[in-house]
Amino acid sequence: MICVESYMGSVGERDGVKLEQQVLVTKDGCEILSTFPMEETLV
Repeated sequence: MICVESYMGSVGERDGVKLEQQVLVTKDGCEILSTFPMEETLV
């Protein structure tokens, strides 16, 4: 299991958002475990 976390924000600004996906990695491939819906504009 790994967590992939991205920070979205403008350089020099103090506000932003962190988006995290939990991913299960096995010998057969990867599966995203996160179920929380994200705003399309943030992905």
